[in-house]
Order: sequence, then structure tokens, then C-alpha cells
Amino acid sequence: MNTHWFITLIALCCPAMTLAAPNETAVVAPVDAISFLKQHDAKVQAILAEATADTLPPALRENIKGHINAAFDFPELSRLALGTHWQERTPEDRDHFIQTFSGIIEEQNFDSFVQYYREGKITYESAERDGDATVVVAKVPLQREEIEIVYKLHQVQKAWRVYDLVIDGVSTAEGNRRRYARYIEKKGYEKLIAQLDKQLARLRQTRN
Repeated sequence: MNTHWFITLIALCCPAMTLAAPNETAVVAPVDAISFLKQHDAKVQAILAEATADTLPPALRENIKGHINAAFDFPELSRLALGTHWQERTPEDRDHFIQTFSGIIEEQNFDSFVQYYREGKITYESAERDGDATVVVAKVPLQREEIEIVYKLHQVQKAWRVYDLVIDGVSTAEGNRRRYARYIEKKGYEKLIAQLDKQLARLRQTRN
């Protein structure tokens, strides 16, 4: 299976509220990482259940896409994708890269995510702290194979965000960093971003 761009997941942070005594201010407590993912699963499955056919109407498709991508930390994903070359870019370059790179991920997330939810049920095996991050291991049983996904999450403004995915042992962040570093070494950053801009345009044209 081609897992090169198999970046999947997920979405809204649904914090749990603790009860407050009268005249006290309620405190918002962030849920743990697995609960966060499970809460999102239930929400997206409910949205998918609205579809009456295999082909999703545009409005429903955009709704699902928004849920898939809301939990990604795109600035951090972008920084990791460029590696040491990130420091060499101007603030304008970085903003441009984040916009283009996140757009590619958003378009490519969709089909993989829908496949996961239509063919199999995601189960979360474990969650462990790794410094400031939490690593969640999940299994997705599909029709022809079982996929292992390792989610690397951290908290951004008290909300869980995904900054890397490891699919069957292959890190998205490391794979992008190696590929982009080779391209920059051969052809330069300007040609890389031009190619990514073209790739995003093609993906969006295909969706229309």
C-alpha cells in the first residue's frame, strides 16, 4: 500500500468541564489524548452517517475535511518538513510554505480518512508521555490489511494538536524532511515551493 502521503486524522478539541460550586468559576480541564481522539471519532462518524451514497455531496465533504484537519499543528508540521532549511527562510517564505504545505495535506487527508472510517474501526492501544508530547498508538483494520498509526500530539493553547504521524513505521515528518532536503540541495528552495504550489493547484482542480 502506498503510505507516502497517508496522513490522517482529526479534529476538534472537546474539553471536559469540571463542576464548580456556586459563585465559583468553572475550570476547563483538557481531556487526555486518547479521549480527545475518541470524541472526535464519534463526531465524524455521525457526520459520515448523513451520507446516503458513496459519493459525498460537496457541503458534507467540506464539513468532514474541516474536522479532519482542525487538529493538526500546521506551523509545526511545516517547520519539521523543512528541517534546517526552515531557519533560512524569511517570515514571508515561512507563511507561504505553511499555506501551501497545509493545503496539500488537507486535500490528501480526505480520502485516507474516509477509507479508515468506512472500512475499519480505529482502536487506540496505548498512550505514553514523551517529554512535552504524548504518543498514541492506534490500529486500523481495513479490508485487506491492518494499519498501525502512531500519533504524536502536543498541546497548543491547551488544545491537542497532531504534529507528526508514523504510518507502519514511516514518520511523515522525517519522510518529508528527507525528500525536501534532497530537492533543495539539487534545485533550490524556490523551485521546491513552485513545485508544491503546482501540486496544490492540481489537487484542488481535481476536487472541483
